[in-house]
Amino acid sequence: MDRCVTFLRLFVSSFSFLLILHFASADAFGAGLCCQLAGGVEENVNGAYAPGAHELTAVLEWSFSDMDKLMQGTRETSASDVAAQGRYMTIPTHMEMTRYTLGLAYGITPRLKVIASIPYVRNTMDMDMVMTDGMGMQMLEPMSMEPVSGLGDVTLTALYRVYTNRRIRPNAALTLGLGVKTPTGSYTEKNASGRFVHAHMQPGTGSWDPMVSLAYTRLMNPWLLGADVNYQVATRNDEGYKFGDTFTSDLSAKYGALPFLNLTGQLTYLHSGRATDDMGRYTDLSSVFDDPANTGEDSLWAAPGFEFVPLYNAGLTFKAQLPLWQRVNGTQLVSTYRLVTAVYYTF
Repeated sequence: MDRCVTFLRLFVSSFSFLLILHFASADAFGAGLCCQLAGGVEENVNGAYAPGAHELTAVLEWSFSDMDKLMQGTRETSASDVAAQGRYMTIPTHMEMTRYTLGLAYGITPRLKVIASIPYVRNTMDMDMVMTDGMGMQMLEPMSMEPVSGLGDVTLTALYRVYTNRRIRPNAALTLGLGVKTPTGSYTEKNASGRFVHAHMQPGTGSWDPMVSLAYTRLMNPWLLGADVNYQVATRNDEGYKFGDTFTSDLSAKYGALPFLNLTGQLTYLHSGRATDDMGRYTDLSSVFDDPANTGEDSLWAAPGFEFVPLYNAGLTFKAQLPLWQRVNGTQLVSTYRLVTAVYYTF
């Protein structure tokens, strides 16, 4: 948590300084977006602008999710309260998920782009074991599981611009995306006792999951506004586990504050369905984390951030995703924040 606080303080200080620079230089108003969008609105790849025809954009992204809050429905609870209910003997208390993603996007034509996202993940988890002393009193014994890491599931996507409001320098566009998440990551990692590690801790899912998206972008200098919806269909892997389908809807805004700086904001609604485990290989009904009933959620997130653009074809992005509202199925450990930063370069 201290790492997050330090990082956020640095972000707020830098943000405040850049705002002072902005108001001290009225001539810079809106220049950031003008310089970037010389060819009109563009689709995004991990927050970076997608390439034009016959261009290649490389994006290196780092994300960090911190989960240290237990919830039942919309109510926050504690490990001791969950233990007192007498159902679970293992209760998660803290989880960290770190992901490094290499994104490669190529513009085949002005309308068609293809994208590959290659992730590497590292997950850690702390938990409490419910113990009983000689007097029959319950005690919580902290323990940690070994980190799980490895190549994640590679995603392949095609983006096709189905509409622009004009041929030269369009300021409005509608883009259709079709893709698939491939089962490249391991989904059969085991713990010291020889059982499968919890499905949501595995680097991959073991399933081929089709995806579809629709995004609308509108340039109203110095603003770039966007709205999109995304749906991913989860399929069952060969070990019998099926993650829930996911749906996200985003509203985003980007403001050109300086020639080299865009301020960004995003509001995201997320729905994920409940998972099922037909063969029971990932299920342990005495563990909160290994009970499929404790999967699936609805949540609303806000994500303030910025984009630093020192060159017309290169930049750095950062955003902090913060939950505004969460509702979970059963008992779950939920995210308290997520940090995402990326650097990109277009060749």
